[in-house]
Amino acid sequence: MQNILVCQTGGWIGDMVLLTPALRALKQVYPESRLELLLRPLVADLMESHPYVDACIVDEKTGGRCRSFTKLVGQIRNKSFDLAVVLHPTSFRNALLPFLARVPIRIGTNVSGRGVLLTKSCRDDTSVHEVHRYLRVLQLLDIDTASDDLEFWHTDADRQFIENLLRAEGVSPDDRLIAVNLGTTWTTKRWEVENFAEVIQQITRLAQGTKVVLTGSLTEQRLAEALPTSLPTINLVGKTSILQLGALLERCEVCLTCDSGPMHIAAAVGTPTVALFGPTDPRRHRPYGIGHTVIEEPVSCRPCYKRSCHLQDTPYLCMREIGTTEVVKVVETKLYQKDCVV
Repeated sequence: MQNILVCQTGGWIGDMVLLTPALRALKQVYPESRLELLLRPLVADLMESHPYVDACIVDEKTGGRCRSFTKLVGQIRNKSFDLAVVLHPTSFRNALLPFLARVPIRIGTNVSGRGVLLTKSCRDDTSVHEVHRYLRVLQLLDIDTASDDLEFWHTDADRQFIENLLRAEGVSPDDRLIAVNLGTTWTTKRWEVENFAEVIQQITRLAQGTKVVLTGSLTEQRLAEALPTSLPTINLVGKTSILQLGALLERCEVCLTCDSGPMHIAAAVGTPTVALFGPTDPRRHRPYGIGHTVIEEPVSCRPCYKRSCHLQDTPYLCMREIGTTEVVKVVETKLYQKDCVV
């Protein structure tokens, strides 16, 4: 295979991290190939520096729906791909594009009626983690998918940036850090800021000498500003790029977060993660690997995968039921385990 197209235009930042084992497997089997990734603009900058991606094709969807689609088909056709791997789990459009572009070999899951557009397909399986949901598709090419370790592709320059940033905040190389990621893209996946405040207060009291670093995107700065000013935190929300965030999370001993992109980045860099789950299913989306803990409550309507809660009397019940006492206990246990390893 000389030219490979991988299609995943539905992915957020976390999805791109979980895609990495599949991309790595393709490159290991076809080391001389040119692998291009069809993706959405949101993650284009992140994936431009991905170690297993040679180039990105950005699905802008601008200039009119039909016109942009036709232009994209022509762009894919002109690149003369030998193989299209459709890793978007459900999109009909992701399969239609390589079909119309006449890519000779097209593989993916047979959902949404798109099996007719693929030369080889398999059934979808939503009972497995997303990492293996992607890897299952590669079995259609007889590719061994035993290696499922995550990676993140931040650099030494990113690590140096974080070291300088922390030093400016009064953090020494010996200080212990806990990352608290306050936000996530869906409102239904968020935990109350008041709960985070209580956990931070208790953890800093129980684990004296440990410093709490707040992480998140610039749009989530208001969440950090909602915390009491008396809390001893280092606010780095909106002050790092995505790759620099990887270096920051790598520096931390524990990460506390809801289901989010930073959760997957923390898992990828090997930081023990405490993940709070509500409307999504941790079987599919939990922090991947060992050393992580999911906290969830058995609310009957979850997982619902809704971005707005349909419960009128008790909205966001699945997240509200998660208590601060259990979260504090799990975070403290993670820190204790670190002490034992050291």
